Amino acid sequence: MGRRVTGPSGGPRKPETSTDVARKLPAPPRQPVASTPVLVKEEEEVLLQCEAAIETLKFAFWAAGKALQVIRQGRLYRATHETFEEYCQARWGMTRAQANKLIRMWPIAEALFDSQSNDLARARAKLSQAAIWELVPVAEQYDVTAAAHVYRTAEEAEETVTATIAKKAVQAVAALPESPRFDPEAATTAIRGALHPAPDGAPATPRKRRPRAEDRSSGTPDIETLLPWDSPAVLNQVLRTYMTPEDRHTLGKLLMEE
Repeated sequence: MGRRVTGPSGGPRKPETSTDVARKLPAPPRQPVASTPVLVKEEEEVLLQCEAAIETLKFAFWAAGKALQVIRQGRLYRATHETFEEYCQARWGMTRAQANKLIRMWPIAEALFDSQSNDLARARAKLSQAAIWELVPVAEQYDVTAAAHVYRTAEEAEETVTATIAKKAVQAVAALPESPRFDPEAATTAIRGALHPAPDGAPATPRKRRPRAEDRSSGTPDIETLLPWDSPAVLNQVLRTYMTPEDRHTLGKLLMEE
């Protein structure tokens, strides 16, 4: 057995709560501490403290869902309440349905955050509780990896995944022929087609997106994701939009040489 961590009174040490975080924040200043363009050390420390508090709020649903599942499956409520439902209602004013919703969402949020850990600022800014909730049916029919794939594919097409965008992506996957296994390639095609229907039956083209951190670090853009190689007609349209007439003429000559 592990050694029990105790507080000054001999009882279990209570972890820091959001209330503790709020109380530790300094009072809003009447004016900036410094007038320099670059923050001084004191300001940098306050900024980090404030952003940590905001991040705590933004990801509260992830932490709460995971914590609730730990309490439920470990029956950590049993010393004070007969059932998990009674515990949620008495301790948090939360119905069992609300608790279960958080429990169903947290694995998806964690998987997405971990998959974007090389670009934490981007992950922190974009994960939305409403969008994550729309992905639950995919996670429960297949697995969390499938739900994360749906989110990332929608993100490549739309940059910011709102609940509406996530719902359209999930509906596109649900419309695929029924299969016990998730097909990433078929899902990608279906999602792109649902989010950006191409005219005249042409294959859908993903919207041009901002290069990701991994793209920039390698020094080469993710061309395979950006261009519709399987559709010459759509590719021609994209090249005419982004290339000058001179560059298209040069490209044409190079292709003819082959």
